[in-house]
Amino acid sequence: MALTNIQKIVQKLSEQKNVKKVIAEVQSVTHDLQAKIQRLSADQAVKKYKDLAKKVVAAENELQREVHKVVAQVKRSATDVEKNLASYKKKAAAQRTKIEKAIKAKASEYGVKTAKATKAKPKAKAVVRKAKTTAKKKATRK
Repeated sequence: MALTNIQKIVQKLSEQKNVKKVIAEVQSVTHDLQAKIQRLSADQAVKKYKDLAKKVVAAENELQREVHKVVAQVKRSATDVEKNLASYKKKAAAQRTKIEKAIKAKASEYGVKTAKATKAKPKAKAVVRKAKTTAKKKATRK
């Protein structure tokens, strides 16, 4: 699941025009360098390399900013979802208590006793089931 999310983020980043622009610039500079590499002197090559390095660093910084923006948006949306989920849980619990009170009130109007829901221990259930099956077996044997 995390891999698919990362792939979606990378895909969204690669679709942005700034990223495409950076990639196109790097490719064009690379092509230019390959075409002119035989004609350059050592000083010119160093100067071109420094210019290229500056462009790459600037493009990398811009790409980092874009990634940080996307990550911040994802974190904000996750936080919002968690907050909404918590509020929905609170509303559901309030609604449940309201309905339980209404049911108890109606039951008391009609004189019906309401049973409280209790959780039985799993071991106790197993013992009761075993006792019932044993009693049935004994009854069928007689």
